[in-house]
Amino acid sequence: DGDTGEAIDDYTGPEDAKSISHELSGEMRELTLRMMITGVCTVLLVLVNLIFGGQITGPGDPGSLPVVYVVLTLVFLAVAVGVCYRTVLNGLKALFSFNANSDSAAAVASVAVIIQAVSAAFFQDALTDGTLHLYAVVLSAILFANAAGKLTMIRRIHSNFRFVTGREQKYSVRLYGDHNTALKMAKDCVAETPVIAYQCPTGFLKRFLELSYKPDPSESASQLMAPIGLIASLLLCIATLLITSSVPTAISAFAAASCACVAVSNMLSVNLPISRLCRTARRAGAMVVGYEGVEQVGNVNAVLVDAGELFPRGTVVLGGIKTFGGRALAEEAVMSASALMQKVGGPLSGVFDQVISENEDALPQVENFTYEDSAGIVGRVDGKTIYIGGRALLINHRISVPPREEESQYASGNQQVIYIAVESEAAAMLVLTYAADRRRKNELQRLEDSGISVIVRTTDPNVTTQLVSRLFGIDTASVGILDSRLGEEYQKLAQKEIPRADALVATKGRMESMMNVISACVEERRTAGMVVAIQTAAVVLCFVLVAFLACFGAMGQLTSLVLFLFQLFWVLVTLVLPKLRR
Repeated sequence: DGDTGEAIDDYTGPEDAKSISHELSGEMRELTLRMMITGVCTVLLVLVNLIFGGQITGPGDPGSLPVVYVVLTLVFLAVAVGVCYRTVLNGLKALFSFNANSDSAAAVASVAVIIQAVSAAFFQDALTDGTLHLYAVVLSAILFANAAGKLTMIRRIHSNFRFVTGREQKYSVRLYGDHNTALKMAKDCVAETPVIAYQCPTGFLKRFLELSYKPDPSESASQLMAPIGLIASLLLCIATLLITSSVPTAISAFAAASCACVAVSNMLSVNLPISRLCRTARRAGAMVVGYEGVEQVGNVNAVLVDAGELFPRGTVVLGGIKTFGGRALAEEAVMSASALMQKVGGPLSGVFDQVISENEDALPQVENFTYEDSAGIVGRVDGKTIYIGGRALLINHRISVPPREEESQYASGNQQVIYIAVESEAAAMLVLTYAADRRRKNELQRLEDSGISVIVRTTDPNVTTQLVSRLFGIDTASVGILDSRLGEEYQKLAQKEIPRADALVATKGRMESMMNVISACVEERRTAGMVVAIQTAAVVLCFVLVAFLACFGAMGQLTSLVLFLFQLFWVLVTLVLPKLRR
């Protein structure tokens, strides 16, 4: 589709949901079967190597043991490679079309190990004296890890697809695009170039499948390593043949080096934590499409929220009302203020709902209103000017206010006061208690720990950086308050529905869902670079080990189980170290 940038075979509407879900379920079943078969083959090959490897190299006449060893290895190897034939063919096709993918290195290793296993039938003496070891068990483990990584990815896509096709209203998490305005918004709480996130309603989440299958950094790195690994393995094979003049040793060096050049955890190292992130996000009412979504919001250093979301109903409680100028004036003022705040929204609207819960139908008509920065609301209700705000608002409009000493009796700790005035006369003072919702408090603290500030749009003059900092337990430097003009700009963005938005990061509208998913993406993006570095280091170290032993004619020391355990160690390091970092 030229207008939306959507591929024809992607999810383009509700009518596609059933067929795509069926296709993803089929892929999961196939990958589960593939993983089970390669897992069983790996276990059996480990047993074959433990049983026959020890007897072949032991004392006495080995008899037919080398033949049994080779035959069993070939059988289990054929099963493992046969069930993963798509992986092998796909990897080789991509490699020789100069567009290597995450399967290419495993495909090269498959060919090299098959060549070694077949040729071993002609070098039984080398098997007997322990100078030749078959590395089929390593390849089978590589194919198992490849299938496990793909299954993890497909399960993530399938679960995310259920979120995308749900009936609830979706909100797209987006980055604010106007750089100059972003600088003004974040001037008090972001030192570097601001990258500000916000959410707005969307009618449809497009390009879901395309974005879900985008490669992560681990896959991208393995695409580069595959052709380099093939060339390095071939050069090592030639060098070993020239140095040792031994064909079986050269073939073994080629097979071992090809296995060493596979980033075994490339399909797991990023897919596994991304899947955990997506599962956590879905529980919080959000969705991250995959690493592409992490990349989208991974650099965010500020989020835009409304004070009404920070202080939902029940967190601002009316503690008392002090009236001025008589009961009739106070009642008129409260009714007018209730109508006005119902129109304006924000933390105070819930307070006035408590006051007029029984008279909601009798509210007067609101004509217009404006918010004065750090002061309050001025509006016209039934032809009269109504003021709702702090002491500064009344002083600015030359309305007499009670002495500060009288106000300070009520305004202390989490208690704040709000004045209501009609025309030029103060009518009432409301004593309010502000409290922080525990979940929002936790999410704001997580944002701060991730280096992300919160920028608040408010129409309540009591919502200041100091109040937010004190109630939510974060530093004042991590909080910004928008002025009225910038607040209107944000409100337009947050309320405007986008018909079709990219399915990168989405929520069901709750502010804490957006905060949760953004802080998780920021942390995951930082971790991904470390994972790729560890993975690359593991490949280099493993190849250096093989090259060293091959060039010194010591391939007999590199048994299949040694190479298997070496690779397993680095897989565990790659998967466990990011969790320790958190």
